[in-house]
Amino acid sequence: MMMPQPRRVSVATNFETLNAFTRALVAKHRSPEIEAHEDVYAGLLGAWDVQVRNRADDGTFEVIAGEWYFARTLEGRAVQDVWIAPTRASRRGGVARANLYGTSVRAFDPQTRRWLVTWINPATGAFAVLNTRKAGERLVQEGELSDGHSIRWIFQEITDTTFHWTGETQLPDGCWRLDAELFGRRFESL
Repeated sequence: MMMPQPRRVSVATNFETLNAFTRALVAKHRSPEIEAHEDVYAGLLGAWDVQVRNRADDGTFEVIAGEWYFARTLEGRAVQDVWIAPTRASRRGGVARANLYGTSVRAFDPQTRRWLVTWINPATGAFAVLNTRKAGERLVQEGELSDGHSIRWIFQEITDTTFHWTGETQLPDGCWRLDAELFGRRFESL
């Protein structure tokens, strides 16, 4: 098998390569394979300021400002996000104590007609795989962290300009513990 010849790339074309990557990843529209009623993440597309209440190791909650971006990707078959807390503007001088800088890819499975979520945070090594189900107006994402703990993430109270998100971990007794809570306010739509 003959390998393609490598392209010669100058520093000036790195920006073009980045733009080509973005054009290949980001999609303007939902895939026609996904019915409108199955497009459960459409209301989150855009850019959000978020106030994060995050559980510290001692059980108290700290409040952090964050940012969250959602876009269609992969020919409109996925909705991907970039989740950052604290905000990039407040990270001057090094890495934050609560370093949340990751991405989720929510991919639509055409066989099961369900959304599968993969989340990674390279800063902490966290990794999770979840399944999405709709419960009334809530989007319930359930799965496991890489350490085996069962988790549940819920988007609720979604409006054109706001949402409420909760992240919970299941304890050994079966009860759910609130680990994080976010309140989003949209600052840009897609």
